[in-house]
This record gives sequence, C-alpha cells and structure tokens, in this order.
Amino acid sequence: MKLSVAYNWDPTFIDEVVKRDYPVTDFYASAQHTTIGGGRPSSILPETSEKMIKSHIQKMHDNGIEFTYTLNAACMGGQEFVKETHVKMIKELEAIQDAGADGVVLAIPYLIEIVKEQFPGLKIRVSTVAKVNAVNKAIYFEKMGADSISPDVMINRNFKLLQKMVEGTRCTLDLLVTDGCLYECPYRLYHYCLTGHASQTYNNRDAFIDYPVIKCNIEKYSNPAEIMKCRWVRPEDLKHYEAIGIHLFKIGGRRLTTDRILASVKAYSEQEYAGNLANIIEGFAFENGGIKSDPNKKMGSANAKECKANLIIDNTKLDGFIDFFIEHGESCAENCGTCSYCEKWAEKAVILDKHGAEMFLNNIREFHQDLITSREFGLNLDKKKSPTKKNGMTWDPSAEKNFETIIERSPSATRSMARMLIASLAEKKARNRGAQVVENQDVASAFLEGVPGPFQKSIKKGLKELGIKAEA
Repeated sequence: MKLSVAYNWDPTFIDEVVKRDYPVTDFYASAQHTTIGGGRPSSILPETSEKMIKSHIQKMHDNGIEFTYTLNAACMGGQEFVKETHVKMIKELEAIQDAGADGVVLAIPYLIEIVKEQFPGLKIRVSTVAKVNAVNKAIYFEKMGADSISPDVMINRNFKLLQKMVEGTRCTLDLLVTDGCLYECPYRLYHYCLTGHASQTYNNRDAFIDYPVIKCNIEKYSNPAEIMKCRWVRPEDLKHYEAIGIHLFKIGGRRLTTDRILASVKAYSEQEYAGNLANIIEGFAFENGGIKSDPNKKMGSANAKECKANLIIDNTKLDGFIDFFIEHGESCAENCGTCSYCEKWAEKAVILDKHGAEMFLNNIREFHQDLITSREFGLNLDKKKSPTKKNGMTWDPSAEKNFETIIERSPSATRSMARMLIASLAEKKARNRGAQVVENQDVASAFLEGVPGPFQKSIKKGLKELGIKAEA
C-alpha cells in the first residue's frame, strides 16, 4: 500500500512523514496560480516562488519521495490555442521539469499529448477531474500517454468496474479516498471549471464565489444520508481495494494545514481510525483547518457557521458499511433514488447538533438566495423586504422555510418537479381554508397528500423534526 498526498508547501510536512515512516511515495501540489490552472482557486492556496518550489522538491528527493505537479484545470477557455498563452504554457512546463518535478497531473487530453510529445521525462497522471469512469475511457487515456489514472471518485464503490479497469489497462490506478463531494454531484463539473479559471494567470482570479460548495452543504446538512452517499473510503476498507489490485491511494487537502493532512496520512497509513471521519476527509469544515479563509466575506461568514453544526461521522459505527458496495456497488447509479441503505447508516453513524445545523443552513440559504435573486450584485434589493409569493399567494416565512427544508431532502432528480407540485398543492389547501396565506398546516397536508406511499415515513419524520403536526 502506497500513498500519494496533497502538499501545502510546508517543509516540516516532509520531515513529519519521513520521521513517522509513512508509506508516502509522492506529494502533489502546484504554485498558487499557473497558466494551465488547477482544481483549487488561487485565493485559498499558499504563495510560492520558483526557488521555493525547487528547494522543496529537492528535499523530497533527498528523502526518497517524488513530486507530481498539479495542473488539472478542466478548461482553459480555449487559451491553449492562443499563441501568446500557448508559449507561456510551454515555458511553464519547461520550468516545472527544470525544477525537478517527476510528473504532472492533467485533465485536458490535448495537454496530455503535449507533455507526452515534448516532455517525455515527466510521468503523466490523469486527474479525477477527467472523470475516467469506464474501461474504454481508461484505455483512451493510456493511448494518449498516461502512466497512471485517478478514476472518477463516483465509481469508488463500484468494485466490479474498478477491478475491470485494473485488468483492462497498464496504467496504475490512484484512488482518491478522501473526497466528500455529493454522490453524482450535479455541480461538480461546473465547480472544476470555476476553480480552474480562478487559478489561471490570465483570468480575473477574484471573480470567484464558491456557489457549488453552498449547494453541496445545503444538500448534506439537510439530509445526512447524502453524507453517507459521498464516495469517501474508510481507512479500514483499503484492504478491499488492494484485493482487486489497487495499491496506490490519494489523500487530498492541499488547502489544509499540515496537522489536518497529517491526521489523514496517519489514519490511512495505519488503516484504522477511531475518530470523526469528517476530520480526515474533504468536503466539510471549509473554514476550520484551511490555510486561508475564503476571500468572499459573505462566503467566509457562511462557512464559519458550519462548526456550529458539530458534524460527527462516527467511524467506529461503520464496520460492515462497505459490504453492500462490494457486492452491489454497480447498482447505485440506477437504484439510488429508491434504496434506503445509506439513510439507515446515517441514522446509525451521523450526528448533528440540530440547532447548530439549522443556524448554519439558514446562513448559507440566505447567501444562496442573495446569489440567485442577484441581490449580491446590487439588483432586486427591494425584494428582500417583500413577502414571499408563489403563484400570487403569500407564504408565511416559517411555512416557506419548512417547505424548502423538506424539498432539499428529496432526491435531486425529482426535486424541481416536487417543488412545483407540492407548492401548488399547499396553496390549494390554503384556498380551501379560505386563507390568503400559506401556513405550516397547508405545507404538511400537501406533502402528505402529494408524496408517494414509499416516502411517507420519511416525510412524516421530517415534519415531526420541524415541529409540524402531520395531518393530511
């Protein structure tokens, strides 16, 4: 078992890894911003210099550790075909090679072919950003010149597909095990486009608001089952991946402090962890443990409230969780909307401070509302003071808030339709009462009447948690 670990440009990190004899074979990182760009915005990464990067790489080499330079932006906006930018990009790759880098992480196929042709001494690792989720896709990247592939994290629990990928390509598979993104996240591609552009030298790097993280947090903190659906891998379960031929595991977190990343390295090196998984995987506590705070004040303020939720994913209660996926992981893509497996495990292992979580959700929902109404950009400011209306009817603020809370817990694939149908039904209930304002009782009746039988139990539970009497 070997580890590929995110690096934050703290040289003491190298010392700690060597001193503790952790099985780290390479570190990966990048300068704060580059021509190609990467998977993290410049604003949350440490400042670097060519001299500093070169000295750190030399220190790694002195200790038998390789360095992989991360250039995994999903998009360059076509700048790779503009002569001036293209020349800068080639010079940058030359500088990376001269600094002693052993390889590069890339997501754009054209760049993979450039490196293979012009820089054959650099090993090529295909980023998880490239979404390699099929054997044939892995073979295509191998033909382009890839030496290793970080598969799409969404197939992390599809053991049959991963095994076929191992058998079907000569590339080494480098599995990212600390990813806490939503399962089949609809914001993921957009997120990588945003972060890529926010780390490129020729773009306005200040034009970045992490909208995908806002939506991600609303989903996870509204419905803890989504936390269990995320494709992170427990330290104890690495042995199951080794059994199918995967021996290189990737730990993320180059935006994090050394102690945070070391905690993950320790857990995965020892293949056991008796603590809170949220502390060793990414996707949670964006402000706590980061090298820098989010430069957007509202985003930073919203994220700062996350600690109030006091999220705990109790790893000691998750023995056996992986078993279902070893046997049936390939079925998740088609059955996730009807299966309750992760929901049951969330009830067992996920703990949230209810009041704190609601405080956090209120904070990020308010910022989200400012973004989608354009109030964040100085438009529609008067709407903030106006009562909310849907289809001409006024909604009590409490009723609307509870309505949105329950809607956010519904499957993402049917959420838009559910929002429209249940809202219409709630307004109908209010009119039947002769009322001009939709109240909580109308919301409860609408959900109980409009939601199919198999989901009634979940709806009743949600209404009860919100303090709403469940009466059809």
